[in-house]
Amino acid sequence: MTDSVDPSDLEDQAIEMLVHLHSGRATTADHLAYDNWCQRSAFHAHAASRAEALWGAFPLTQKARQFVAPPPEKRRKPARALWAAGMAACVAIVVFSAALQRPWSALYADHVTDPGERRELRLEDGSRLWMNGDTVLSVNYSHNQRGITLYQGEALFEVAKDSSRPFIVHAAQGDVQAIGTRFDVDQRGDKVTVQVSEGIVQLSSGGETLRLPAGQSTAYRQGLAPQMAVEVDVQDVATWQRGKLIFNARPLGEVLAELDRYIPGVLYLTDETLAARRISGTFEVDDPHAALNALEQTQPLRITRLPLLTLVRPKR
Repeated sequence: MTDSVDPSDLEDQAIEMLVHLHSGRATTADHLAYDNWCQRSAFHAHAASRAEALWGAFPLTQKARQFVAPPPEKRRKPARALWAAGMAACVAIVVFSAALQRPWSALYADHVTDPGERRELRLEDGSRLWMNGDTVLSVNYSHNQRGITLYQGEALFEVAKDSSRPFIVHAAQGDVQAIGTRFDVDQRGDKVTVQVSEGIVQLSSGGETLRLPAGQSTAYRQGLAPQMAVEVDVQDVATWQRGKLIFNARPLGEVLAELDRYIPGVLYLTDETLAARRISGTFEVDDPHAALNALEQTQPLRITRLPLLTLVRPKR
C-alpha cells in the first residue's frame, strides 16, 4: 500500500462491503474477508472506520426514523441483541427503501409514478395534469366539486373553467383552489409549495386564506398558515414538465432533493454542512446521473453509486 492510493477509493470499497454484509446474503467467509481487508494497512483501517461511521449514521435518516418496531416478544431478549436487530432493521430500510419511499396511500391511490417517470393525465372535464416522478395522487370528481388529493410528490395543473364545480387540490391538510389557471403543487413530507404561472389560485391552510396571482409562490406546512408570497419567473415554474431542471443559486440540499425524484433508491448527503452550498445550473430530467456527474466535477463532492443507494460526500 502506498500514499498514491486515493483514500476515497478505499472508502468506496469499504462501503460496498458493508452493504453486502448487511444485505442478509453475507456468509461467514464474507465477514472474515472484510476483517482481513481492514487489517491490510493503516489506510484500509482508516477507510473502514470512516465507512462504518457513515453506516452508523443511517439509522438517523428520515427513512429510518419512520421505522416502527414490532411489539416486544413476551420473552425479553438481551439489550445487545435488541440493539443489533434494530440496527439491522434501520439499515435494511435505508438501503432497500425504494419500495418504502411512498406513503401507504400509494396502495389505494388512483395514480402513482415511479422515480424518473413523468405522466400526463387528461381529466373528464378537459383539465390536464402532469405528474412528476415519485408522485402519488387520487382524482375525486363529484357533481359539485372537482377534487385532487396529492399524497406525495409534484403535479402541474392546467384547469378547465367550470364555475359550477370548483377545482381544488388537497395536500397536507391544505386546499389550493384554482380560478381558471395553471399552477404547480409540490408536496415533500408535511411541506407544500405552490407556484402559479397563469391565473389565480386561492390557498387555504391553518385557518388562513391567501390569493396567489401568476408569478407568485408560497409554501405552507401541515396545519399552519401559508408563508408570505414571493415572486417567481413564470418561465421557471414546473420546468421539469419540459424536461429541464433549472437551479439558480439553490441550496445543494434542495438540488439533491429534486434529483432524488428521478433516481431509484436513496440519495443521501453524508455531510449536512454542505446542504447550504449554493448551486446553479441546467440539467436534463431524463439524465439525473449526468447532473450528479456535473456536481462532482464542479463542486467539492464525491459521488458513490451503489444498488438503491447513492452517497454524496465531501471530496477530500
